[in-house]
Amino acid sequence: MDNQKDLASPNYGSTVSGVVGSAAMANAARTGPKWLRYFLYACIAITLLATGVGLIGKLGSIGSIPACDAKTTRDTLSNLNKQNKFNASKYNFIKQVSASDAETICTANLALSAGGTVEYDYRIFKEGSAVKVAITEIRR
Repeated sequence: MDNQKDLASPNYGSTVSGVVGSAAMANAARTGPKWLRYFLYACIAITLLATGVGLIGKLGSIGSIPACDAKTTRDTLSNLNKQNKFNASKYNFIKQVSASDAETICTANLALSAGGTVEYDYRIFKEGSAVKVAITEIRR
């Protein structure tokens, strides 16, 4: 079984949606009463500000070790669960065991669809320029 995988990349869909939404509001602001234009310009500014902050946060986390329960970590673990043929329904818990600048060690307890649970330890670490997730021990 392959118990190691590169960390899933962040989802930039919300950033694209924010920019597209701002463009649609700008197009709508060209017509209509003056008060509506000002209102839409304010909405555009707020949307672009929120989108920019989200993008900066995602770009700032590239190459860093994420938290045990971060979305990118859970996405990567879901792929590893499928490879290990764990038909999971949900995580009962995810907790951090230890952390350093080089790696984070975590434990996850997974509820299986057919009943029962599986618990495993995993580590998030840097290997060269890539951030990886590896399952180190599985307890059924």
